[in-house]
Amino acid sequence: MPEKNIVFAAYCNAGALADITPEQARRLTHLNIAFGIVVDNRIDAEAIKRNRFYLDEIRSWNPDLQVLISTGGGGRGGHGEATSPENLEAFVQSTMDAVRDLGLDGIDCDWEFPCNTGHMEEKQQHVNLMHAYRRELDKYEIERGGKKCWLTIAAAAWDKYYRNTDVMGIIDVLDFINLMTYDIRDAAWAENYTGHHTNLYTPAESFYPDSIDMCVDKLHAIGVPYEKIVIGAGFYSHRWDGVPDINHGMNQKVDCPCVYGPSYTAIYHIYEKSTDYVKYWDDSAKAPWLFNGRSFITYDDPMSMSYKARYVLEKGVRGIMYWEHSSDKTGLLFNAIYENLFPTK
Repeated sequence: MPEKNIVFAAYCNAGALADITPEQARRLTHLNIAFGIVVDNRIDAEAIKRNRFYLDEIRSWNPDLQVLISTGGGGRGGHGEATSPENLEAFVQSTMDAVRDLGLDGIDCDWEFPCNTGHMEEKQQHVNLMHAYRRELDKYEIERGGKKCWLTIAAAAWDKYYRNTDVMGIIDVLDFINLMTYDIRDAAWAENYTGHHTNLYTPAESFYPDSIDMCVDKLHAIGVPYEKIVIGAGFYSHRWDGVPDINHGMNQKVDCPCVYGPSYTAIYHIYEKSTDYVKYWDDSAKAPWLFNGRSFITYDDPMSMSYKARYVLEKGVRGIMYWEHSSDKTGLLFNAIYENLFPTK
């Protein structure tokens, strides 16, 4: 079993819980089930309830696994109105109803993103929501005999998020932050240039410096302890099309933004084995990419995952999480994380 102080967390869509194997369940510390969605200013957990059989099976394989409902997510709106003063109490209660009904261990709030609508009052609403969740989870912890209840958030890794969120106003009530250190390039860059979307370090030959390490240090500089930061890894890719055949497609300006690319399952079985695509490795960034002369794909592979897991131990951050479990049916990315995160296991 993993050490209790290191987090190895999975995000898994409710409909993909059947993809988690017994061995994987025993190796995870946390499972964030996506999503309890915001509907009519309440949390709707029906998709999770429909898959309760698989959830119960997973918990039987690892009774120590901490299972959280991930609320919101995927760019869905609704948190702003749902957390307004007149709706907050009922919204929080609907979330706790789902936690109790499903026998869960806590809440992971995936509000994407406070103030994204331009309504700056959402900054305080986000703080109010986290404190309300913590109060209710503390009550629930007493109800269930002192068994810990977890509260985490999924946080963006770009500067606008930090400006629009009072991180230090919530950090004391959070167990840790799931820092979404993927989508780094498309989320923060004003123009469309190809590049890594979840690189560990700054590329040596790039005008775009952001990296996981840089994002971690930015969050730490605000005042978040390293032991409350969990870095993110991607089981999916981003793809740019119509890329000039220059520098193997890296750092090239294109007319269209990137799109959600193939899953790692498809990359491993199809793209990496294709005679059309060539795989490249950026040793400064510790990240791979694929290019076929016109399409550029940035992703994580077992090598980049191993570097990320070792980084957790070297940097002293809390752990690593990934999005999303069903996107790697090979198990190779999962195994690379686990074997390097817990090297003595």
